[in-house]
Amino acid sequence: MFDQGAHNGKGLAEAERSKFRNYQERARREYATSGIHFDVRVLEGAYLRQQGHSEIPDKFLARGAINLFVTDTLGYDIDRDRTGGCSMGPRPPSRWSGGDPFYKTFLGLRDARGTTLPHEYAHHFTLDTQKRPTAAGNLWADLRNDYWLWLQRQGVSISEFRACANSEWARFEAAR
Repeated sequence: MFDQGAHNGKGLAEAERSKFRNYQERARREYATSGIHFDVRVLEGAYLRQQGHSEIPDKFLARGAINLFVTDTLGYDIDRDRTGGCSMGPRPPSRWSGGDPFYKTFLGLRDARGTTLPHEYAHHFTLDTQKRPTAAGNLWADLRNDYWLWLQRQGVSISEFRACANSEWARFEAAR
């Protein structure tokens, strides 16, 4: 989803949309090495920012998909380290919230690099987003995924990225 609320409601500029398309194309090429292909659908929608809390209205989210939200910059509640990306999976209901059934990736183009989007996808593909992260666990997952992404860029197929094969949002073709 492209954020129509970016730049005070003006939405993303064509240069920003082009930057995203380049990042997505890079991710497509890299993951093809491991037999992963993308089915991308683009929506326009607004991203809510209220009192330091960021939220995507449910009407813009789809079950059975990784919902990718593209904006100019992410709020600190999502991207404290200013990496330009963040991924999360479903959360069960708790005393404090009704839960969240969606898989999400956030991409803030101002801070993102060419490797950010593949890195965030890796968290979904290795099932990191199906666990409650700890600081140490997230650091380990970041290092592991970055190493596997480096190997993939060298032409090595990474079977661990296919750990998601049984996820509700994954559709794999039979090997030929």
